[in-house]
Amino acid sequence: MNLILLSLIGILWLLSIIFFKRFRIWILYYLVGTVGFAYMLVGLFTHVFNFEPLVAHSIALEIHDLLNFVAIPTEIFQHAPGTLLVLVVPQKVGWTALQIGVESSGLLEISVLVSLVTFYPLWSWHKKMVLAVIGAAFTWLANVARMLIIVLMLHFFGNGVLFLAHTFIGKAFFFFVTIGIYWFLVTTNSLTEIKKKISQTSSTVQP
Repeated sequence: MNLILLSLIGILWLLSIIFFKRFRIWILYYLVGTVGFAYMLVGLFTHVFNFEPLVAHSIALEIHDLLNFVAIPTEIFQHAPGTLLVLVVPQKVGWTALQIGVESSGLLEISVLVSLVTFYPLWSWHKKMVLAVIGAAFTWLANVARMLIIVLMLHFFGNGVLFLAHTFIGKAFFFFVTIGIYWFLVTTNSLTEIKKKISQTSSTVQP
């Protein structure tokens, strides 16, 4: 039943974007296409291609390498690739396990960014691919920085700051950096493209 319902929703979504594109209703084409494609990418990444463990492991491994380079001990479970052990120094010395799941992997933000780029109607497919790859890479780096902040706060200030570090500081940092990436790659590029189109139109109508 769930598969049939998802298939019907997918067909309806596809017919909708074809209709909106055919009749040049660009706002609805962009909104419906972006939202639907983002959901589709998240489903493909997490349930079909199983990218989540790969991304989680890459983030944990990068943090592990960076921290061990500055002599802060961490460990990675090889059979649980998204789990990172962090040595906590204050108070009672011990290890704390951090689990990097779909919310912490950045897959949601990457899917949204790729969707925003894919359905922008003024760009060529080559430009869309380049922007999507650049955006995904910078979002991954931003997520590494977010997790690094959480791990450093946990290491130096103890388990008591985990909620503050993860829920407020880490999320706020990642939110603003992600908005900056969206603005630079999508908004700035789209404004440049619109300005170029306006300039070309005005130059052609001049006597």
